[in-house]
Amino acid sequence: MILLILWMVLRLGALVAAEPVLQTGVADATKDKPQSKLWFAQGTWWGWLPTTDGSAVWKRTAQGWRRQNALDGALRGLPGQADVWADAKEAAAVLVEKQRLGFVRLRFAGGSYVVVGKPVVFTLSAEHKTETATLVRDDQRRWWIAYDHGRRMFVRASSDESGERWLEPIEVSTQKTDTDDICSIAALPGGVGVIWSDQASDTVWFRFHSSRQGVTKWNPVEVVAQGNRTADDHFHSALAADGTLFVATKNSLDTMGQPQLVLRVRDATGKWSNYPYALRTTGGEPSRPIALVGGGRLHLLHSVYRRKGLGSVVVGFSTAVKPLVLDGGAEVLIEGASGVNNVTGSKAALPEGAEWVVLASDGKGGVYEGVVR
Repeated sequence: MILLILWMVLRLGALVAAEPVLQTGVADATKDKPQSKLWFAQGTWWGWLPTTDGSAVWKRTAQGWRRQNALDGALRGLPGQADVWADAKEAAAVLVEKQRLGFVRLRFAGGSYVVVGKPVVFTLSAEHKTETATLVRDDQRRWWIAYDHGRRMFVRASSDESGERWLEPIEVSTQKTDTDDICSIAALPGGVGVIWSDQASDTVWFRFHSSRQGVTKWNPVEVVAQGNRTADDHFHSALAADGTLFVATKNSLDTMGQPQLVLRVRDATGKWSNYPYALRTTGGEPSRPIALVGGGRLHLLHSVYRRKGLGSVVVGFSTAVKPLVLDGGAEVLIEGASGVNNVTGSKAALPEGAEWVVLASDGKGGVYEGVVR
């Protein structure tokens, strides 16, 4: 049920960006749906994006986004599609391609980032293709990667905080999904949780692992939602300071005049609630949503695929975390000449007073910027 409460508008800055702020040489450089490619550290924003021969890190400066060329040698030849975890001094990424995953750690030292240790590469079965993967660090400082492979959902955990040694993969799903389904992992108080879509059974599932248990001991699978075409492979999560997990998702209802997106909320006690929002209309189709949370505010951004050849744009709106106010209203945040898609941001909440920077990309290698204030 849509919340019919008055919507409290947050000003969305950087109104419209007509030109890209950087070029990667890779189409749709800010994909994929559950991934976060930006982080805020050392007083500025950073991005980790694919290139034609691997991936690269960019820094946002007063003169624009600047590629950190000193890291190029270490990242060359690795998978390019990154999901980034970061704090004030470190950044790490899981790097994804169809049959390989990579893990790379960076540390800020001497005014720039340097690679810590050697990148780790996991080779996956050539029988199946992996679409995406996400990365978190739990409160025991171990790393966790979640990924789809062969209609099943897996995690790998590091054996220590270095990320140099990893345990064997564990399947968290209990039945095969559709070939189009994916998963995402979130760090929660006391452990980690994996959420995944299952379009074969029209279910969204979740499974929690406590960091105080062994790595092979998982809680039973939770049903987030089931039926009425609720499952789709578009979702992105954000964690509030009180342990509430917000997951912005798309459903498969695809009906004119009905909500196309669903905010799924897991409170600190483990109870799930589902809030549809963003109507599908004759003017456009909402898709690829993300959630950002911090300072008591929840920001929900998504693409709108506009009709009549107008191209896609990124729109957004915000609400207080309590009470949530969702009515589907939104303002254009990023627009490009050839259409933009796959908006991406940061996993972490921001320091007080900082602005959210987000990026989206086009199909020609261009990356565009928006600012959420």
